[in-house]
Amino acid sequence: MNLILIPIVLPLAAALLVLLVPERTKYVKELLASGVTAVCLLTGVSTLLSALFGPPITLDLPWAGAGLNFALRADSLSSFLLLSVSFFSFLISIYAFSFENKGDAKWFFFNLLITQAFAAGAVLSENLLALLFFWEGLLVFLYTFIALSQKTEASKNTAKKAFLINAVTDLCLLVGVTIVACISGSMNMTVISGAKLTMNGWAGFAYVLMLIGAASKAGAFPFHTWIPDAATDSSVPFMAYVPAAVDKLLGIYFLARISIYLFALNGAMQLVLMTLGAVTILVAVMMAFVQTDYKRLLSYHAVSQAGYMILGIGTLNPIGIAGGLFHMLNNAVYKSCLFMTAGAVEKRTGTGDLSKLGGLFSVMPVTGICFLIAAAAISGIAPLNGFFSKEMIYKGTIYTGHTVFFWAAEVGSFLTLASFLKLGHAAFFGKRSDNFANVAEAPFSNLLPMAILAAVCIAFGFGAELPVTWFLNPALRTLNLQIPVLAGFHPDELYWLSVIVILAAVINHIVGYTLSGGKAYKASDHIHYAPLLQETYALAEKRFFDPYEIVMRAVPFVAAAIYKIDRFFDYLTDALPTRVAGAFSGASSRLHNGSYPLYMAFTIAGALIYIFITANYGGIR
Repeated sequence: MNLILIPIVLPLAAALLVLLVPERTKYVKELLASGVTAVCLLTGVSTLLSALFGPPITLDLPWAGAGLNFALRADSLSSFLLLSVSFFSFLISIYAFSFENKGDAKWFFFNLLITQAFAAGAVLSENLLALLFFWEGLLVFLYTFIALSQKTEASKNTAKKAFLINAVTDLCLLVGVTIVACISGSMNMTVISGAKLTMNGWAGFAYVLMLIGAASKAGAFPFHTWIPDAATDSSVPFMAYVPAAVDKLLGIYFLARISIYLFALNGAMQLVLMTLGAVTILVAVMMAFVQTDYKRLLSYHAVSQAGYMILGIGTLNPIGIAGGLFHMLNNAVYKSCLFMTAGAVEKRTGTGDLSKLGGLFSVMPVTGICFLIAAAAISGIAPLNGFFSKEMIYKGTIYTGHTVFFWAAEVGSFLTLASFLKLGHAAFFGKRSDNFANVAEAPFSNLLPMAILAAVCIAFGFGAELPVTWFLNPALRTLNLQIPVLAGFHPDELYWLSVIVILAAVINHIVGYTLSGGKAYKASDHIHYAPLLQETYALAEKRFFDPYEIVMRAVPFVAAAIYKIDRFFDYLTDALPTRVAGAFSGASSRLHNGSYPLYMAFTIAGALIYIFITANYGGIR
C-alpha cells in the first residue's frame, strides 16, 4: 500500500471496527483509537522525512472519468499538515481515554477516527475534486461529533447551526472550484499553479468564493458563531480537537494554497484579507474578554487567533506568510492545551463558571502550570512559541505599509493577555471554595497530552529554529517562497513593545480587580460596562450580530410574506377566474328565462352590432 494511503484508509477501517465493538467492553475502543492514531503519526513523520530528503510521494488513480483522477501528493507543506493533524488526533485519543463527558465512547472515537481520515485526505489531495470530497465529509462528521457529544437538545441545535453555516460556505467553495476548473481546464493544483490565476473577472469571483470556504473552516468572522455555542453544548475533547486544532490547520492551509499557490493576488485583495484578519481578531477578543465561562472564553480566543493567521497570509510578503503558518501550528498547540486544562478543571470541580472557581493551583499544580505556559504562549510572551509567530506577523504587516493592521493586532494582544490574566486569576488563584475541598489533580491520561503540548510551547519558543528548519522553510519552498526566517531570542523594538503591552495588560487587570471589589472574574467589568460598550455587548449577548440568528429570526417573517404572496397569486390564477366565470354564468342564466320576445330582441341587437362593426371596420364601405 502506498504510504500516504495509511492515514486515510487505516482510520476509516478502524472507525467501522469501533462500531462493532460492544459498548460494555472496557478500553478496547480507546486502545484501538490510540494505536491507529499512533500509526498515523508515525506515517506522518515518515512522509515528512521523505518530502524533505526526496521527491514527494504521489498517488494517481483513475476515479471520476473525463481526466479526473484521485490524486494525492505529499509535498513539504501537505506533509507538515498531515503530521500536525495526526499529532493532535493521537493526543486527543489519549486525553479522551478517561474523560467521561464526551458522549458514548463508541461514537466519540468513531468520529475522531473518521475526522483523522478525512482531514488527512484533504491536506494530501492534489486534485480539487478529491479535496472537495474529503472537505464535505468533514462537514457531515462535524454535525455528528457535536450532536452525539451531549444527550441534550442544545447539542443538536448547535450541531444544526454548525452544519448549516458550514454547508452554505462549502457551497461557495464548490462553486469557486467549479469556476477554477472551467477557467484553467484542470483540477490539478500543480497544473493550475503553473499559470496562476489573476483577480480579473470570473477568476476573482472564484477566489472570493474559495476564500469564504477557507475562512469558514478556520472559524473566522462572521462564520464563527457556532464555536462559542459548541463550547457550551459539546464536549471538551471535541473542542480541543476540531475548533482548536484540525479546523484551523485545514482552513489556513487551504487559504495559503489558494492565496499564494493558485492565485496571484492584487493590492485590493490583500487589503480584503488583512481587513478580515484584523476584524476577526478584534471582534472575537472583545467578546472573549468579558466571558465568565472557562470554555466559552477559550472558544472566542480560538476565533481571534484565526485572525492573526489570516492577517499574516494577507500581507503577501514572505515574513508575514511564514508567521501565519507558524501561528497556525502554535495556536493549535496552545489552544488545544488550554481546552484540555478546561476539561480537567471541569472534570474535578463539575463547573467552568469562573465565579465559582478559585484557588485550584495548589490542588491541581500540573494543570495550573500547563495553563500558565499555554496562556503565556497565546498572549505572545517571549520567549514562548506564540511570541515568535506573532512577531513575524507584526513585521509582515509593517512591511506592507498599512500600519493600522499592526496596531489592530497589538490591541488584540493586549486584550488577549488581559483575558487570560482574568481567567487564570479566577480559576487557579485566590480563595478556593469549600465545595472544592476534596478536589484532586486530573488523571494521568488527561495530564500527559497537556504536558506534551505545554512542552512544545516551550520547545518551539526557546528552540524556534526547530520548526523553522523542519516545517516552515520547506513549506515555504513548496509555495515558491524563500525567506530569512527569524528564530531565537532577539530584544528588538517589537520585543520592547510587547513588554509595554504586557505591563498595560497587567495594570488593566489590577485596576479591574480593584474596581470589582476583589473579584477576579469581574476584572473586565470596567470595560464591559463602559459607555457605548455596555450597549454593544448587550446586543451581542442577545445574538443581535449573529448572522445565523438574524437569518433564523427573519425566516418566519419571510415565510409569512412568501405565503401571502403565494396566496395572492393563487387568488389571481384560481379563485378570481372562478368567481368571474361564476358571476358571468349566473348573469347569463338569469337572461335565459324562456321569453321568445327577449331572444328576438337579443338577435336583432346582435345583428345591428355586427352590421355596424363590419360597416366601419370591415370590408363594407
